[in-house]
Amino acid sequence: MCVRIPTEAVRFFRAVAPNPDRELGEARAAIDRGDSLAALKHLDRARRGYIKQRDSEGLDHVLHMARLVDAANDPARIGRENLQYAVKQNLRQESRRQAQERKETWTDPYPELQAPTEHTGLVLTRSVRVAIATGVVLATALLVAVFVLPWFFESDTKTVTLRLLNDTPQTVTVRGCFARSCDETWLDRDLEPGQETETDVAAEELVDLFHVASAGRDDACLPVRVHDGYQQLDGGGTLVVRVSKATPCPGTTVLPEPAAETQTGI
Repeated sequence: MCVRIPTEAVRFFRAVAPNPDRELGEARAAIDRGDSLAALKHLDRARRGYIKQRDSEGLDHVLHMARLVDAANDPARIGRENLQYAVKQNLRQESRRQAQERKETWTDPYPELQAPTEHTGLVLTRSVRVAIATGVVLATALLVAVFVLPWFFESDTKTVTLRLLNDTPQTVTVRGCFARSCDETWLDRDLEPGQETETDVAAEELVDLFHVASAGRDDACLPVRVHDGYQQLDGGGTLVVRVSKATPCPGTTVLPEPAAETQTGI
């Protein structure tokens, strides 16, 4: 005898049960030996096989057998509920299709599926519960950090108005610096001779650093002793510092003075 060797490539199909009746028998055996999860697995495979065959009677058998599955624990109980829900939906779809073919009015065999009490579920294992609890704690901590902590700190932060007065004969550029290098700035303003500008600074800040630049000269530094100046105020007011006090960087600290009420900022 000659062995015929197929020349066509092997074809692969989706994982749909090739024999749903056999899967139904395997499910019956699993139920008899008390293996609920295995029974649900075989029943679901049988369900998919009957769907492919458009076999409503087979789907009914799956639904009735699902009721025999022992649901002594959460995974089995939720798995059984999910399976029953899926089979009922499949039966509804098949009955609608058959009614359309016969040109008859369709009657919903499971109208209770529209009720909010009929739904599928998830298995909440111990690890899932721990993950959920951890997520709740982290989310709560994040909300506290975003909304509560800024209010807590800002409510105790006092500010004072600092007025920078250009008392030099040249136009200058004044920059508020985060560091001595002044690569990053929080204030950048141009002042013509006689002009002034105001900004709010933290009253507890020991020294705020400003860079002063003008045409024809190197940048100068103006380290302002904000906290010491604030202590000179009687509960409120404005501090003024003159740009002419700037010295070659890193600069000599300058004590601001309480501003006269006749001066106005721009």
